[in-house]
Amino acid sequence: MKLRIATLNLEQDHKRWNERRGLVAAQLTALDPDVLALNEIHVPSQTGRWLQRAALVDGKRYSLIQQTKAGEDGRLQAEGLLTRYSVIETANLDYHSHDCVALVARFEIEQKLLDVYATHLIAAKVDDSARQYQATLLLEWIRSRDGVYAALRAGRQADAS
Repeated sequence: MKLRIATLNLEQDHKRWNERRGLVAAQLTALDPDVLALNEIHVPSQTGRWLQRAALVDGKRYSLIQQTKAGEDGRLQAEGLLTRYSVIETANLDYHSHDCVALVARFEIEQKLLDVYATHLIAAKVDDSARQYQATLLLEWIRSRDGVYAALRAGRQADAS
């Protein structure tokens, strides 16, 4: 199985998104990944959807899958995946910790199942035990989803893997 996967933290709408989004789209086009994991999609301005439309290479379109964060943060942020593969299943995990979530999409590629996870654990500025808790839940969830050839975690894991 050969595929190209990339990951990017969009950082919501911080750091001059409108000025840099063209550069992000150009780099995405140059990288030409099959799957792109996205952190901190800014829900109000739909940065994930904008990138989906902007990243058209040789007529190949991406599908967007996104999961808003839990709690109040869900109005502002989401985790997501842009993919050129057909998705056969999606699921999500609410860590019940700092509004963080994980998203998984299952693909069948060359008759093998692949799970790709997008998540953003709580920032390092919070006590490390919160990230350790989230990492433990994530790893338990990954192990519970059996029958896959491979599972790939993308996004901000920090040192918690």
